[in-house]
Amino acid sequence: MQGIFYNKELFDKAGVEYPNDDTTYDEFIQMVDKLKASGVTPLAIGSKNSSFAMWEFNLWLARYGWSDSVQDILNGKQKFNNPELVKAFSKIQGLSKAGAFPENMSTIEYFDAKQQFDTGKAAMFGSGQWDCAEFDKNLGDKIGFWWGPTFKDSKADQKLDMKVPSAPIAVSASVSDNEDIKNATYAFLKFYYSKDAAELSYENSMFPATSYVGLTPDSKQYSMSAMADALSNGYESPVAAPDLTVPSAVQQSLYDGLFGVMQGTYTPQQALAKMDEALANSK
Repeated sequence: MQGIFYNKELFDKAGVEYPNDDTTYDEFIQMVDKLKASGVTPLAIGSKNSSFAMWEFNLWLARYGWSDSVQDILNGKQKFNNPELVKAFSKIQGLSKAGAFPENMSTIEYFDAKQQFDTGKAAMFGSGQWDCAEFDKNLGDKIGFWWGPTFKDSKADQKLDMKVPSAPIAVSASVSDNEDIKNATYAFLKFYYSKDAAELSYENSMFPATSYVGLTPDSKQYSMSAMADALSNGYESPVAAPDLTVPSAVQQSLYDGLFGVMQGTYTPQQALAKMDEALANSK
């Protein structure tokens, strides 16, 4: 799961209503203005390790039709530099112009940006369920979770969230060459997807690989509970996060392009054109 965590206390101090599934991009910009005026960084992000720091924007790309067009783009029938993705990148550019990001974004890492959020210096932070335990420790019941804004100028479905498989377990067929290894592998997999393993995952603030009726986060697991609440909307999710659907060279160009737009190095069109160039060179 990927999205935007937010600090309810900082929202309250700034007089900003908590975001919800119906919050639009224009309303998001208004939130950013009020949060910045209150003296905090609206959205903490660091660009020094860009592959760690764009998770909240995967859904933005999906809500501008990435899943509908990416296969045609990869097959040469379309370009990344198309009107819908230009709009997506332009919205990110608009966040930058609104002053949403830290002034030192170009010199800090993901972990530095997360510390800003942990210590109450930033109101929002893009991340996923892997940070739940840390947020519970540092922010407790002040934490909230939001998928991100909707976009009125997009042709794509806005009732999308970002709960996608990222690192599946793959098993070599060679395990069948040795009966003991094969049995041990099957025993591990049987446990990994079992209810006992799911309970262990919840205890350690990680969503399990398999859902079981009646298993939910503990009431003191505030971050996971906030994410579970977000899941109750019944939205569909792409089969994969956008950045995991392209060759590695294009993936890196996507990361560079997003932060280039945030930092004013590229226009949205230039960033997307570089992705097209990376795709052409990867064939």
